[in-house]
Amino acid sequence: MFMSDDKYDRLKRIPNWSQEKLAQAKVAVFGCGALGNEVLKNLALLGVGNIWVVDYDTIEKHNLTRSVLFRESDIGRYKAEVVAERVKELNPDSQVHPILGKLEFAFGRGLLREMDVAFGCLDSIGARRELNKRCYFAGVPWIDGGINHQLGNVALFDPRVPETACYRCQMDKSAWARLNERYSCGYLKDSFKEPTMATTIMTSSVIAAYQVEVAVQLLLFGESNLKPGTKLFLPVSMPVGFTTPEFTLDRECPDHASIPQNGNTSALPVKFESTPKQVAQELDLWEDWKLELPFDFVSKFTCDKCGHIEPVRKPLKEIKQGETKCPQCGNVSREAVKYFQITGDSEDADLTFKDFGLAERELLHYSGIKYQWKVNIELFSELEEIHQETN
Repeated sequence: MFMSDDKYDRLKRIPNWSQEKLAQAKVAVFGCGALGNEVLKNLALLGVGNIWVVDYDTIEKHNLTRSVLFRESDIGRYKAEVVAERVKELNPDSQVHPILGKLEFAFGRGLLREMDVAFGCLDSIGARRELNKRCYFAGVPWIDGGINHQLGNVALFDPRVPETACYRCQMDKSAWARLNERYSCGYLKDSFKEPTMATTIMTSSVIAAYQVEVAVQLLLFGESNLKPGTKLFLPVSMPVGFTTPEFTLDRECPDHASIPQNGNTSALPVKFESTPKQVAQELDLWEDWKLELPFDFVSKFTCDKCGHIEPVRKPLKEIKQGETKCPQCGNVSREAVKYFQITGDSEDADLTFKDFGLAERELLHYSGIKYQWKVNIELFSELEEIHQETN
């Protein structure tokens, strides 16, 4: 064991410290690179008891100089699996759950709303934007971290304090332009790669330390010295003074508009492998039902030149520009049949929820047009375990 049985005695001497609260806490870390490594190391040593780590990427050689939990023998392995092993080595008492995949397709909002706090250790505006949307829907505060080789920043966004700005509220024209660089005519560019940013272990360790400090304050005291809707800038290489600007709330922000949809609203557990039509029939829903997806979904491509129809059945943001080219005639401007709502007469209503690219523990809702009703559901792969827990 890394530490003795009285490993937390010194921490307990801090006024108002509660090791029990940290041991019971549930946190999610999105991104397991340089920042994620440092955040997870800190969480392990503090005794945070329940940690989910989410990343789809594998370890490369250049990761080793700034990632404390990676070894040369780990090259080629999934980051999330490796950091989970290393966190357990640091603190065998922590329950660590690695999840391989992109956050919108691998970490359902039902699971997210069980978290006490989430960490954004991400390297793209698109991923941060997605995490913000999902945290505001789930009602969970999240702490964003950003770094380069000279400085970094830490920001807190908290849907529990709705009169404060979220990540989307603070996005300026430059941020929107960078977000749109990924796409051409609505599709992911074939050759697009996120710009790489030179960083050092000094910057990542400092920023991660502040991220975890903010989280500890939230977990122990319900609030932090870093106020929601503000960002702390830390000039690591040249300590010329910290700045903490406050962002302006956008009252038309769609992410804020999603807050009332979550709360503690109960959701009926349904089987991940079932279909929207099956569930609608089992729940005896009105015939005018519709089911809203958390993203745009492309059912098929149709070519107006040769008439070829190609089934696609993928989330829109996962489709690359090259996939729009017709394999029969080479037409590069095929029409995509896409939607974000499924109805009873949709041709894809018999696909399983898994076929739509949805994450397990995702929250969805059926609604009716005529009588304005709504039924919330949550996707589970093992319903028997859920029934046993509730009985």
